[in-house]
Amino acid sequence: MKKFVRIVCAFVLICCLFGAVGCDNKYNAELFNDAEQWIRDDFLRENRVKAFYPNENYDEYDEQSESYIYDETAPLTRTFIISDDETFNAIFKGDDIAVNFENEMLLLYIHPEIYAGRDYSLKKITVEGKKINISVELEKRNGVGDASMPSQSCLLVKMDRIEIDSAEFIEQ
Repeated sequence: MKKFVRIVCAFVLICCLFGAVGCDNKYNAELFNDAEQWIRDDFLRENRVKAFYPNENYDEYDEQSESYIYDETAPLTRTFIISDDETFNAIFKGDDIAVNFENEMLLLYIHPEIYAGRDYSLKKITVEGKKINISVELEKRNGVGDASMPSQSCLLVKMDRIEIDSAEFIEQ
């Protein structure tokens, strides 16, 4: 399983490197799609967004029971700045991604995803004062009916360490 995860990580890294070519990348930023695979289940449960989740109380013998429920009480998105080992260890399962927090940081974006088979690419990063704006763009496909019910998904940006206190992801 670890070998498979490393192969997937290497593939994602290669895709990110090609995807970042068009981006003004003065912060050495790398974007990782589907980062939820590296994140602790309890953290994801505690940080839900407006999306569908498996119903823990689903009863297959009850016609009224729904297999998935929509969390209407959660915020639309969540963003986390990860700049130390303590925060990293509270969020991530293991060491699938190596970070040197002396000169690097991570930005985690949790959002509802309706195109699970498509990747995002990094388009632009701007810093205004102590706020960073990260523009991402979803891969475009024409004539494909691949939309599904919204589910929780995570994007992760690894970048040079800078002094910020807020981050915003902008989906284009």
